[in-house]
Amino acid sequence: MSTALELDPYRLPLPNPTTAVVPAHRVVAQHAHLNARYADQVWPLAPLIENPSTRRYSIYWKNCPASLREEIRLAAWTMINGQLRPTFLKERSSRLRARLSGESTSDTLGFWMALGTWLETRGIHTLADCDSGILHEYGLHVRDSGSSRDHVQKILGSLTRLWAFDQLSARPTGIGRPPWDELGADDYLPQESSAAGENSREPLAEQTMGPLLVWAMRMIDDLADDILAAWAETKRISDIAEQCRYTATASGKAVLDDYLAAAITGQAPVPASSTQGKPAFARTYVMGLTGASAGQVDRLNERHRLTQAAAERPGPCPLDVPVTGLIAGAPWREALDFNETPTLMRHLGTAAFIVCAFLTGMRPEESLGMRSGCCPDPEPDEEGKIGRHLIRSYEYKSATDDDGNHLSAGIERDVPWVAITPVVNAIRVLERIVPVGSLLFDQRTHDIRASRAGTGSLKLSAMRKRIEDFVSWVNTEAAAQGLPHEVIPPDPHGKIGTSRFRRSLAWHIARRPGGLVALAIQYGHMRTALNTEVSGQYGSRSRNGIHNLVDMETVLATAETAAELRESFDSGGGVSGPAARQALHAALHTPLFEGQEVKADYARKYLARDGAVLYDNPQALLICRFKRDRALCQRDGIKDTPSLDGCVRGCGNIVRTDAHAAELRIRADIRDKRAVHTPEPVSARLRAKAAQDRADADAHDQTRITRQEAAA
Repeated sequence: MSTALELDPYRLPLPNPTTAVVPAHRVVAQHAHLNARYADQVWPLAPLIENPSTRRYSIYWKNCPASLREEIRLAAWTMINGQLRPTFLKERSSRLRARLSGESTSDTLGFWMALGTWLETRGIHTLADCDSGILHEYGLHVRDSGSSRDHVQKILGSLTRLWAFDQLSARPTGIGRPPWDELGADDYLPQESSAAGENSREPLAEQTMGPLLVWAMRMIDDLADDILAAWAETKRISDIAEQCRYTATASGKAVLDDYLAAAITGQAPVPASSTQGKPAFARTYVMGLTGASAGQVDRLNERHRLTQAAAERPGPCPLDVPVTGLIAGAPWREALDFNETPTLMRHLGTAAFIVCAFLTGMRPEESLGMRSGCCPDPEPDEEGKIGRHLIRSYEYKSATDDDGNHLSAGIERDVPWVAITPVVNAIRVLERIVPVGSLLFDQRTHDIRASRAGTGSLKLSAMRKRIEDFVSWVNTEAAAQGLPHEVIPPDPHGKIGTSRFRRSLAWHIARRPGGLVALAIQYGHMRTALNTEVSGQYGSRSRNGIHNLVDMETVLATAETAAELRESFDSGGGVSGPAARQALHAALHTPLFEGQEVKADYARKYLARDGAVLYDNPQALLICRFKRDRALCQRDGIKDTPSLDGCVRGCGNIVRTDAHAAELRIRADIRDKRAVHTPEPVSARLRAKAAQDRADADAHDQTRITRQEAAA
C-alpha cells in the first residue's frame, strides 16, 4: 500500500534528533565532518559550501525565539533537505530557485528568526497563528523599516519560501499564505532608490586607483624576487631555531657568545623584534642564526638583561640575501629584515590580487578561486604565432545545475579570461608562493603569521582588510623613499573594498580612450584584449560580464558628452565639423541619467542607435558623432562603436567645440617646445603635428556655428 509520502516525492519524512542536517547527496566532501545532527544547537552550513572564498556560515538556534524555535527548525531542515515543487516555481514565473546556496540559506533563516522575534513581541507563539493578516502587518513593518527595496524583496521572498516549505513538511504548522505572493509585492516595497543596481557602485577615483596600481605592479615586477628570497631565508632560520630549540651544544653556545659579544658590552645594538608593539629581544632570530638552544639563549638573555637592552638599543635582524629591487632608481632596502618578511609576503599577495582583480574584470570570488596552472604559457599555432595568455577559472555567481539550482562549487567558464602581461606576472608570483595545484590565494599559505581553521582561499572580508593595510604600508613606504607624490590618497567614496576594481576597469575602458590605465597600461591594449573573438563571445553570453559593465559606463559617458555639448552650445559656444548640426540634434534628444540605473539590455540598445551617440575623444580633441557608414576608423569591418584610438582626420563624424580648439593650440605650443630640445627627425614630426593642430583649430574658428547663427 502506497503512503502519502511515496505519492508525493516533495513531502519529506519527519527527522529524528540524530538525523543529519545536510543530506548525503548535498554534502561537500571536504566539509562532511562538520555536518550536524538535527537536535544540535549549532548547524554549520559548511557542508553546503564549496566556493573557496565564501565564508563558512552557521545557524545558531539560541538566536531563534524559544517558543517558535522547533517550528522554524523543522521548516529549516525541510528547506535544506528538500526543494520547491516545479509547479510552484512555474506559477510564479520568477527567479526563485528550488534550492538555495549555503549563504542564501543563512540569510533566509535569519529573516525567519526576525519574523519569529516580531511575532513574540505581538504575543504570537506559534506559526499557526501567523495568518495572512498578520503577515500583511509584518510586510508593512518591513517596508517602513528603512531597508532598501532590494533587501525588503529578499525578506518577502524568504517568507514566501517559509510558507511553501511548511506545506512540504511532515508536520506543517499552517502558517498563512503571504499576501504579496497572491496580490503582488508592490504595496510592500519601499520606493525605488537611485542607489539601486550594479552600476550604483562607484568606480575608484583616478587619484586613488592610479598610485594603488603603480605600487601593486611595483611589488610584483620589481620587489617580488627580493621578498620571496627573504621569506625563504626567514623560514630557513625559523626551521633551524625550531630544530635546535631543545638541543644544547657547545658549538651553538660558542657561536651565540661570539655573535652577541658586542651587544652585551654595549658596543652594538641588540637584535630586536616586536611583541605587542613593544621592542623585544629577537630570540627566534638569534637561535636560528647561531644554532643555540632556547635554554642557552634565555639564560644569556636573563644574565645580561638583553630584553631591556633591546628596548633601549633596538637593532635590526638583517637577512643574508642580496637586494636587487629598485624604487626610483635606487635600492629599496640596505638589507631585508627577518621581522619584516611576513608583512612583505602579506602585501605581496595583496598586490597580486589588486593587479588580477583590476586588470581582468573578474569578480572578487573569481579572482580568489584561481588555481596554480590556470594561466599556462600559450603554445604557438600552426603559423608559429604566439597567442594571448588565457586564464581558465571558475565562475560562482551564476553557476547553476540543469534545474536552475545554485552550484556552490562553481562551473568552469566556457570562455577563459584574457590576461595581459601584468596579470600574468602576478599569477607567476602567486605560483611561486603556493604549492602546485593549490588555490593561488590559498588560506593556509597566505595566513603567514597564524594558521587558522578553515579551508579554501582567503575570504573577501580578509582581503578587504589586507587592501587597507597595503595602502597604509605603501604610504609609509612612499614617505620613507622620499616619494610624497606616490602616496595613495583616500577614495572620496569610502574604502577601496574588493568589488570596485571591476567597476573601475569598466570606467577606464569607457572613458579613457587611447589613454593610460594607471601607469603605462594602455586603454587601447585593454580594449584589444576585450575585443578578441574569445572575449567577444563571453561578452555576449554573460548577463553580468565585463562587457555589460563597459556598455553601461559607455552610456553614462556618452550622455555626459551630449549634456556638456548642449550646455556649451546654449551658453554661446561654437561647434564645428562635418557632423556638427547632427551632433547638436543628437545632444538635444539624448536622455540624462543622473541618479538613474542603467540596465545592460537598455545600454546595448542605446549604443546601437546609429548616428545618435556622441563619444568624447580627449586624445584626439574632438567628439565623434558615430555613424557607421561614415566612420573612417572602421576599416576592418562594421562595428557598433568607434575605434577611438584610431581616429582619422577628415572623418565625416568629427565634431569640435571652442574648448577643443583652445586645447589644440595649447598642445601645438607644447609640441613646438619639445621640438626645440629633440633631435631630428622626431623634432620635424613634432613641428608638423603642431602645425596640424593649429590648422584644425583655425578651421574650427572659421566654420564654427553658434546658437544665434543656427537660429538665423
